[in-house]
Amino acid sequence: SENDIEPSAMATTKYSSPDAKNEGLLNFSVENGEERVSFLRFDLFSISAMDVVDSATLHLHLVRGIADSESETVFNVSVHSLPQSSEDWSTGSVSYNEPLELEGESLVESFEVVLLDGSAEKKTFAVDVKSAIDLSQNAITFKLSTDSDVRLDFVGWNGGEALPHLVVMSHEQTNEPTTNPTKEPTNDPSVSAISSYSTYASASPSSSTATPKHTGSVISENDIEPSAMATTKYSSPDAKNEGLLNFSVENGEERVSFLRFDLFSISAMDVVDSATLHLHLVRGIADSESETVFNVSVHSLPQSSEDWSTGSVSYNEPLELEGESLVESFEVVLLDGSAEKKTFAVDVKSAIDLSQNAITFKLSTDSDVRLDFAGSQWNGGKETPWLRVTVSETSHPQRLRT
Repeated sequence: SENDIEPSAMATTKYSSPDAKNEGLLNFSVENGEERVSFLRFDLFSISAMDVVDSATLHLHLVRGIADSESETVFNVSVHSLPQSSEDWSTGSVSYNEPLELEGESLVESFEVVLLDGSAEKKTFAVDVKSAIDLSQNAITFKLSTDSDVRLDFVGWNGGEALPHLVVMSHEQTNEPTTNPTKEPTNDPSVSAISSYSTYASASPSSSTATPKHTGSVISENDIEPSAMATTKYSSPDAKNEGLLNFSVENGEERVSFLRFDLFSISAMDVVDSATLHLHLVRGIADSESETVFNVSVHSLPQSSEDWSTGSVSYNEPLELEGESLVESFEVVLLDGSAEKKTFAVDVKSAIDLSQNAITFKLSTDSDVRLDFAGSQWNGGKETPWLRVTVSETSHPQRLRT
């Protein structure tokens, strides 16, 4: 199951304003060691303490970066977890002079921000924080900081759709739970077993009253880059080089895009727990400001195992669309006629068939708008679309790929 959690508390402490408690509402920031440090608290009540964490991603939307010097362009942001993650602190209760308890803090992950011409491009960062999630606790608190002489502002409470959020993918374990299902503090060392990357379950009728989903399951995560990309264009029907810098959708058949992902890295015997298609929007252009919300459809194609390649598809030489099936759709919101850069995570689990060699997705919109997503050449390939498939190994009889 996918759990999308908004923060229950946010704070930015400021060394130069040590008593201020209202920082971090519009933007929450990091700057030059202790000058600005930010904190995020996420409640975990919506997830059963008996679940096993498959993945956890912290999403942060950068809106501003200001460096004192243009000679340094790459800056590191550290994400720590705090030992008092279940403490009930709230927005407006934390300042530099009244800080959270930092003793025992642990580095979870770090990520890099690149500034061009002394300023940062708006961008969403997805930070892997799985190692910090302990479902026996009521909440988790993250600390964000940088040791660099730079100020980086992320969207705060007033960010709407760009609000920081935590996405936790979890599944029910099949053996008798070792955690406290009421999420009360516990000193039982077996609690740590649920936060390991691979979880082995040996369910049997004598050890659990629940019916196990799979037997002998091992969770693994597979991040897959596209093996082929294409955008067909009605007004340039023979063009086969579209979709490299941007791959786009526009007004029905004017622009339609395709992505192919090979599945060879995943055993055909595995069971799919989740599959998410990640798409980075870089531009949106609408003819009218009166319409601001646009729908993008994601279809799977019946020839998903067909060996087509980048540069082989055009409007006049299309892929076979007969039997295509709608997988999911998502909305893009344009402000003042243009779109803010944003990463979309689309649930495509229903389309993944591990007996096939590959899966092809078709993206389209029926709206009078052009939406450009990052292609393989955009920003040096740093925002190329990708597919994350989380699977469980099983003891089922082997299935052969066709």
